[in-house]
Amino acid sequence: MLQRPDTLNLANWRLPPHNRWAFHHVREIVPTEPIYRGAQSSALPRAPVEAIEGVSLPGLDGEQWSLQRWLKESSSDALLVAHRGRLVHEWYVDEAIEMNPHIVFSVSKSITATLAGVLVDEGRLDPAKPVIEYIPELDGSGYTDATLQQLLDMVVNIDFDEDYLATSGKFVEYRTATAWHPCAVDAIDQNLHDFLCSVGRTEGEHGRAFRYRSPNSDLLGWIIERASGERLASLMSRQLWQPMGAEKNAYITVDRKGAPRTAGGICVVPRDLLRFGELVRNRGMANGRQVIPGWWIDDCSQGGSREAWQRGESSKEFPDGRYRNKWYQTGNEHQVMLAIGIHSQWIYINPVTEVTIVKLSAQDEPLRLELDGINQQAFANISAAVTC
Repeated sequence: MLQRPDTLNLANWRLPPHNRWAFHHVREIVPTEPIYRGAQSSALPRAPVEAIEGVSLPGLDGEQWSLQRWLKESSSDALLVAHRGRLVHEWYVDEAIEMNPHIVFSVSKSITATLAGVLVDEGRLDPAKPVIEYIPELDGSGYTDATLQQLLDMVVNIDFDEDYLATSGKFVEYRTATAWHPCAVDAIDQNLHDFLCSVGRTEGEHGRAFRYRSPNSDLLGWIIERASGERLASLMSRQLWQPMGAEKNAYITVDRKGAPRTAGGICVVPRDLLRFGELVRNRGMANGRQVIPGWWIDDCSQGGSREAWQRGESSKEFPDGRYRNKWYQTGNEHQVMLAIGIHSQWIYINPVTEVTIVKLSAQDEPLRLELDGINQQAFANISAAVTC
């Protein structure tokens, strides 16, 4: 079991070698708020499939990788596979990963948007409305004329660069506002809501092209809290974690004034992330209850603009794909859905094979694009091995 690095601090917790420990001890570094589980945990029946251990796939440099080689090369912390609700494979790099909530980074966006679907179904959110109707404080910002649906689909033209390796500028200012990065002594009141109100506009109309910008998803969290009149962590506990039968409390990072980091701050134990993936695969049903409206899941898996995706900056990854309500649609023959976070966090949902896969990682770099295709091939091969 890894020990806390002596040199770890708020400035370096996402960097190697500190990240391997930090990613499943985030609440010891950054302010957080709990997402409570309920009184009852739903069982994950086990039915191991030995064929998964024999999965192989083409790796880098033309080599053939075994399952274990792939897990090592992709800095994996956990791999869980479910088939028709049964846990058929479970692996952890060490026992601490099994027991501690692990940060899922931008998978948080997909979880938060799923919660938003509940409020849409209840009539408390309207995707067609301008976001300024929910947050008047945004008047004059880059979001002034954007709709909630445009925010959900990442087709908002704000003046912001998603540069994970930046050492200065707007992205560092953003991370400082979220309390993920140290602030100057005289900037202790720096916070997420003020940052969102300061974001400017770029040229071009909203809705035309996919532009992945994390502040959009933090704004979604603010809108959810304003529309519901409830803290996001409390609402997520009541509407998702409790009814899906989570086995442990999750938590979410918050800024210095308590605003939730819904773009990337959710931390959850691996089995509960698998439960969430299964909840989505089952069109919002869990334990005999409609937890998320089925029509919202259908919209996440089938809606959205292919034209906006094609005009965007990620179309090469999924040429026939789309992005809807913070979920990626691959557009492949199995209509696979993905939730993806930096440092290689994944939920893979295959509605045809009825397989859900969760992969959590401590990848040194935020992005390793050369591994993305390999990861997806691994998921497809695992899915095939389960159902052959």
